[in-house]
Amino acid sequence: MTDSPIPERRPVYGAHMNDLDLDLVRRHIRTAIEKRGYDGPTEPIDYLVRYHCLARQGDTLVPTVVGVLAFTPEPDRWLDTAGIDIAQFSGPHTHSTAMLFSRQIRGPIVEMITRTVDLLWTRSEHRYRFQGVERIEEHAYDLTVIRELTVNALCHRSWDLAGSMARIEMHPDCVRWVTPGGLPPGVTVETLRVAQVSRNPALAQILHHAGQVEKFGMGVDTVLDILSTWGCDPPIYRDDGTFFTFQVWARPLVDPAGIAEMQDLTPRQERILEEIGRRRTASSAEIADTLGEARRNVQRDLQTMLKAGLVHVDGPTVRSRYRLART
Repeated sequence: MTDSPIPERRPVYGAHMNDLDLDLVRRHIRTAIEKRGYDGPTEPIDYLVRYHCLARQGDTLVPTVVGVLAFTPEPDRWLDTAGIDIAQFSGPHTHSTAMLFSRQIRGPIVEMITRTVDLLWTRSEHRYRFQGVERIEEHAYDLTVIRELTVNALCHRSWDLAGSMARIEMHPDCVRWVTPGGLPPGVTVETLRVAQVSRNPALAQILHHAGQVEKFGMGVDTVLDILSTWGCDPPIYRDDGTFFTFQVWARPLVDPAGIAEMQDLTPRQERILEEIGRRRTASSAEIADTLGEARRNVQRDLQTMLKAGLVHVDGPTVRSRYRLART
């Protein structure tokens, strides 16, 4: 047998059929029946063969890339790119000195998606306020957007790009998903919304059965529609042929005008809060330059507002960036 021209269907060197977790396959099939009305093969081996998780080499069935990704406890034993790396930064740049948090997520792909989404949700910003007796929850990001873009980063990446891990970068004002391999052939940033091309159709089918993917090319449509409904700034996406980046802006949760009404602030302090709210995160130099104020005056006001709990500061002194405090 020759290797499949589709990388996800190629046999994985060194992996054997007994490396697959058949109990996990059985649970997956039950989920497919319950969530998707699946009516195909229900015996684990038959299912794995039908959906390209096993490939025949002579008289032997060997796990493929998609089989290892979906149904082995530790896919990174065989595939060094089987995972997703997350890093959170205090400012807009990915400097190591500004890193607040990092985590490597590994494991079967459905579990990995769930853990990644949970982590991003936990580490993003949330606010709760009362309107009369009703408690209103507000979030910097929509949970569906987080899930769709995490799924896309794993489902549509290239498995031919050795040594390149899917990444997620969290910044005070945005989250950025970086997918190895760029966009699939035939898809451009201009046709992203209308194109329905999957680089890894077998993996997309597995994730569809798991309830993670609709498999109708609607993920990006869903993301863009939600962001528009929320009134968020338009996302930024770039494709350089090697990596595809999708950046989503946070929705500000603090109203600087509302803060100003509750505090005895000077006009300059009110303008500083407004500028931080507009930028989401800003240095004292950026604020001073925009407002046309002396930097020492801005720094003095920022220290006053820090003590009052109106703003927070991230990063070392020489690169400090200010953001509005959570309420």
